[in-house]
Amino acid sequence: MSQPIKIIALFDYNCITGFGTVSKNLVSHWKNHFGDNMHLDIVAINYFGENYSESKNIRVVSAKQTDVAKDDFGRYSFLRSLKDTNYDLVFILQDLGVVTPMVKFIKKAYEEQKLRNRGIGFKSMLYFPVDFALVPHLTKELDFFDYLATFTEYGKAQVLRLKPNVSKKLHVIPHGNNMSDFDVLPKDEVLAFRKEYFGNNADKFIVNNINRNQSRKDIPTTIFGFLEYWDEYNKNSFLHLHMHPNDPMGWNLRTILSQTPLREGEDYMFNKDIELGNGASVEDMRKIYNASDVYLSTATGGGWELPVTEAMSCKVPCIIPNHTSLGELGKNGERAYMLNTLYPISAMVDNIIRFQSDLYEIAETLDQVKKDIDSNSIEYKQKIDNGYDFIKSLRWEDISKTFIKGIRSLTN
Repeated sequence: MSQPIKIIALFDYNCITGFGTVSKNLVSHWKNHFGDNMHLDIVAINYFGENYSESKNIRVVSAKQTDVAKDDFGRYSFLRSLKDTNYDLVFILQDLGVVTPMVKFIKKAYEEQKLRNRGIGFKSMLYFPVDFALVPHLTKELDFFDYLATFTEYGKAQVLRLKPNVSKKLHVIPHGNNMSDFDVLPKDEVLAFRKEYFGNNADKFIVNNINRNQSRKDIPTTIFGFLEYWDEYNKNSFLHLHMHPNDPMGWNLRTILSQTPLREGEDYMFNKDIELGNGASVEDMRKIYNASDVYLSTATGGGWELPVTEAMSCKVPCIIPNHTSLGELGKNGERAYMLNTLYPISAMVDNIIRFQSDLYEIAETLDQVKKDIDSNSIEYKQKIDNGYDFIKSLRWEDISKTFIKGIRSLTN
């Protein structure tokens, strides 16, 4: 019997993040496919518990807590394991800005493994988002990897603009969706949840933004756009911000909101579980999506944006900016209401040029969605149905098989 494929992975795992959702689904299908023929060591970003064995062949260690420098991404922990153990494959799911600085050390570990392993080094796969017009220093190390995959055609085009020589090993692999997790719920169940969750606000027009409160998601613009809609069009509306109001990566949203006429509990709310340090369950998330009248994102760039496709899967109309991956998800208006008035903006956190939505267009679009819902317009129904059909085509099982095929091609 041949030896199991030995893989080391660096990605978010056992945590409530978009990357964590992706890795959870990939690992589940890989485990079912390979069984005992795969040994997987996971350096788990954003997991802060004890190290544990998920099965006899899958080992999970906390990226930050096993890292000598307490690096949030566990890069030293990952590199130490890579240096000390012979692996067949390295798999990384992460932003290029996190990966690029460590490639020179991965190369060194590769050469050391070749020296001690009769000239045989590990193969490597990198799965990464592209949420802005790439700059050269972020793509300079891509030649090293044996298999490259980005989430969207937008991402592929950005890579090839700077690195046309990697075209033969560059793939587009979208994210998936589990229809058992996110789908349309019966109306009576949705109405009951709205009353339970939103209380006296259950009969209002509910606008939902589900994102992390961080720079790229630009939550203040959601607040300003909603405020303009509330003030000019419809005071019988309610903003649900499914995020921590004082995330260290973002703004103190309560301070911002305190400078507006909006009142917490009457015009807006945050998710209490997130504020207490807990995440909502998948079941609760499905109910929250279904209980929303519209999903709104004002992200200044997107690599994929899972909440958008999860909302589409629940047949919730989406308002999204027409840029980066979001333009692709919305298919320029066929699957979503697009925000087309965009302004260049750059945050101090990364100095990358991104695109900010216009608060007045947000308000006008919210008004249009409300009118379309009330009239059950043809355009509204077409967007909902097109989005739903698109999501049904994105099955994690199929996407995992694409990666499995890649793994086998590199390790056989």
